[in-house]
Amino acid sequence: MKAAVLHNYDSDLRKKELLVYEDIDSPPEPGIGEVIVKIKAAGVCRTDLHIITGRDLGIPLAKLPFVLGHENAGEVYSIGEGVNNFIKGDKVLCYPFLTSGISTEERYGIDSHTLNRKTPGINVNGGFCELTKFSERSLIKVDQKASLTELAPLGDAGITAYGAVRKLMGFIRPQDRVLVIGIGGVGHLGIQLLLRLTPGEIIAVDPREEARNLANSLGITECYESLDQLDHFKALNGNGFRAVLDFFGESDIPNQAVGLLNNQGRYLAIGTGGEVRVSTAELVAREISIIGSFVGNFTDLVEVTNLTVRGDLISKVSTYPLNEVNRVLHDLRDGKILGRAVLVPN
Repeated sequence: MKAAVLHNYDSDLRKKELLVYEDIDSPPEPGIGEVIVKIKAAGVCRTDLHIITGRDLGIPLAKLPFVLGHENAGEVYSIGEGVNNFIKGDKVLCYPFLTSGISTEERYGIDSHTLNRKTPGINVNGGFCELTKFSERSLIKVDQKASLTELAPLGDAGITAYGAVRKLMGFIRPQDRVLVIGIGGVGHLGIQLLLRLTPGEIIAVDPREEARNLANSLGITECYESLDQLDHFKALNGNGFRAVLDFFGESDIPNQAVGLLNNQGRYLAIGTGGEVRVSTAELVAREISIIGSFVGNFTDLVEVTNLTVRGDLISKVSTYPLNEVNRVLHDLRDGKILGRAVLVPN
């Protein structure tokens, strides 16, 4: 089968061929409780760029060479023994973790943090190919009329945004301001979820005019090009932000963002690459919270899928054929992707 394979890291993302589009072996026949999915749509994420650079993601990566792609949707191609909930041809959305279901973390509903999890596209072969193996328990059946290109990004971008917003539900009050930094593949979903699930005033920041226009079209009326334009929001007199969702997370943005929080405010780090530096004295005196937000859980994926199917959450996607994977990666590197890019096998 055809696949886009990572053979070597490129710390500067300057190679013309970051991934090699080539023939590889199809996955073996599915075992007990396993399903082979024919990939119809695979989202492209900044995490894919981080993997290609060799950046430390805080989790082990697969040995090279391997197939990237952790936002996947497709059709059931074949099923193993004991699979009762799917038949060949079913349309499915793939949760990004393969787990046993019996760990203590999963019993508590935090399957994204179980230590024995496998993640297609991260530490095992993913969905930048034609066929990928999943466990039955990691699949969600969707309507046969559903658009898999619109649903695929929910497998990471959607549940990442939802998991972050869920941490603020019940915390944001009607008089509060919430700042969203970065209206990209995750951020454009985050602002929609904030509008629907919290009562505060949402303000967005993104250096790209087209991203700010996208935020406007989704209901955000106040958008800025940079944090430097937010001097009129003074945290010292209570005119700052109750919460900041940082979908960018690089350079000195996190520290600027923390400075905009009101007392008892919350900074949520979703994007990675920078550092948060705050003294314990400030942390105590202002009672601010610094919170990391990883991917959401399986039920988050069920919920954002339902929101999308009924039209309450819109994924802005651009589709590319799988054999143009390197063009997509370079476009993403250069900030040319608005919303989410989705690869479609040829």
